Amino acid sequence: MTIGMINTAQPYTGIGNYAFSLFEAIKGLVDIDHVFFNTKQFTVNELTTSKKIASSRRIPFVDNNPFFYYRMQGYIPKYDLYHLTNQNISFFKVAPKVITCHDIIHEMYPASKMHLMMGKMMYKGLKNAAHIITDSDATASDLQHKYGISNEKMTTIYLGIDHEVFRPHEDVSSIWSKYNLERDKKYILHISSEQPRKNIEGIIKAFYRLKKQSGRKDLVLLKAGEPQYAKDRKGIMSLIASLGLEKDVLFLGRVPTDDLVRLYCVAKMFVFPSYYEGFGLPVIEAMACGCPVITSNVSSLPEVAGDACIIADPRDDQKIASYMLELLQDGELRSSLVHRGVDRASQFSWERCANETAKVYARVLEDI
Repeated sequence: MTIGMINTAQPYTGIGNYAFSLFEAIKGLVDIDHVFFNTKQFTVNELTTSKKIASSRRIPFVDNNPFFYYRMQGYIPKYDLYHLTNQNISFFKVAPKVITCHDIIHEMYPASKMHLMMGKMMYKGLKNAAHIITDSDATASDLQHKYGISNEKMTTIYLGIDHEVFRPHEDVSSIWSKYNLERDKKYILHISSEQPRKNIEGIIKAFYRLKKQSGRKDLVLLKAGEPQYAKDRKGIMSLIASLGLEKDVLFLGRVPTDDLVRLYCVAKMFVFPSYYEGFGLPVIEAMACGCPVITSNVSSLPEVAGDACIIADPRDDQKIASYMLELLQDGELRSSLVHRGVDRASQFSWERCANETAKVYARVLEDI
């Protein structure tokens, strides 16, 4: 029985990291190929054998990613089972299919009416999946509420991290000059695509309150990651200017994994008070690196954090600011969160994710 893992996301994205990492962990357990729709090159490749299956030219003005997927799906090889590694391609006309649903952002937190319409189009295949893997029980609950999908048809399998990579590092010397960081500053870290649901405006407002309450001039907010939409960055920059924080917030852009690990190690805390997350992988990464975390009390984040993070209402920037100040001042609290965080993060691995995914494949194939 052969399985085709169908992936449309680049490896540096969250969904892409899931697909590439899961494939490496699971390929020794089952007979599986990794078929990659590369929207940078406009090709479909079978990465297992380094074979180009098909290529296409971009059609000007109309060839957004979903349209490219729709045009090229006919080139997917024949398999006994298909694993679509994200919900955005649930509409692929392959069967039987297992779909990993990381979230239903288009339904739960649409940025616009067009965003909602695109989501309904891309997610329409969820109902006819043989089985759905969710990253969290929160996402499973969302699917049950929005699509009426039964619990029996869903399995929650938590994501993993590479613990050889994400771990405490004593040598962080490589990042100081690279990112123009000053050793006598205290850094607060955030990483995101800057979509409104990531609540970066709330973080900036909380940081502003923290600066005012503490009177400290050595605090700097580091923002890693590129904005998904330019308009989001524009609004953030306007807020920063209005609060006079131009010299206190540094935008680092896309950060390589090795650098990100060291930023987690340097930072006094990682703040991630999103309004909506299907899982929230950076929370696990930060904890694994020994960085205390402040995150949200909504969607999947309490489920992922357990008792190893400070949990806050994402809409209460004043409370978030008070938690940030407490972390800076209370060494005992900080030490407790570091130890609990490392222990909590150790429970999330790609090996565990692969083993549980292989069991889903086996159950579905038995029912065919």
